[in-house]
Amino acid sequence: MDFKIGGTRDTVTALQLDVKEPVETRILSAALKLAKAGRNVILDEMEMKLERGFVPRSQPKMSAPAVEVVKFDASRKRDLIGPGGVVLRQLEDRYSVSIDLTQEGRCLLYGEDRGLVKKARSTVMDLVADVQEGEIYEGTIVELKDFGAVVELLRNKEALLHVSELTDESEVKDHPEGIAGFVRDNLKVGQTIDVQCIGVDPIQGSIKVSRKAALRRRKAA
Repeated sequence: MDFKIGGTRDTVTALQLDVKEPVETRILSAALKLAKAGRNVILDEMEMKLERGFVPRSQPKMSAPAVEVVKFDASRKRDLIGPGGVVLRQLEDRYSVSIDLTQEGRCLLYGEDRGLVKKARSTVMDLVADVQEGEIYEGTIVELKDFGAVVELLRNKEALLHVSELTDESEVKDHPEGIAGFVRDNLKVGQTIDVQCIGVDPIQGSIKVSRKAALRRRKAA
């Protein structure tokens, strides 16, 4: 029998009973009496601490596990789980954390290393964030095209950087190998660059970015 009981000195406010076979009433009655006595012992200790001027810790003990919470749109839960749970497992392995996801859109992260837990929180926030038009992002080039490049933003979102948004057209036209040659000479897979989002297709979700626009913003700042 698994019998959990919670309440005040005089009232039971919650209980949970798990049994595999019928339980006699006298056993339940005895359990309720024992639970009340146990609650009173705990409440006595709590009241004594408060009377002595108990002050909660301003900071948890260094040995206490770290906990972080991220709220997100519940429809983005699949982005955190990934195909077959691969994204969730990678997060837990990379940052040595345990992750719980709720149906309401809360991500709970637990770990022994506070620094790693905070890094995990930052990664989760990127994974569930939406790319906003007009914002500047640090992107990673993941693929080169004859007409530009595919840039990864916020760890899991791909955007198109067309060569016309990379630099002035005159530089491209003057290249001896044309557009494709210019792209190969100026962009490399794995390279990180700042880009500005210049458009998000509301239907298909495709994203367009500009290197030129980001550089202009940086210079004007």
